[in-house]
Amino acid sequence: MIAEVTLSATFGYDGNEAWVEEAESNYETYDGWSYGSEQIRQSGGTVTLSARLSHPTEGTGSVNLSMTCSPDGTIR
Repeated sequence: MIAEVTLSATFGYDGNEAWVEEAESNYETYDGWSYGSEQIRQSGGTVTLSARLSHPTEGTGSVNLSMTCSPDGTIR
């Protein structure tokens, strides 16, 4: 394992539609990997996170997470 990234969000829901009220992330990296260039975007009932992992000798990788609260109130 090179990293653990958690995306947390609070959604609003009025019985007809959902929206993101706030979102945040937490991360931990291992074995010399670094985490950066994080962006969290909110659109309607969906929140997405993108970030970059990098290592001096192993190269780079990407992190992409998404969470959606659908119009019926289901979070997935």
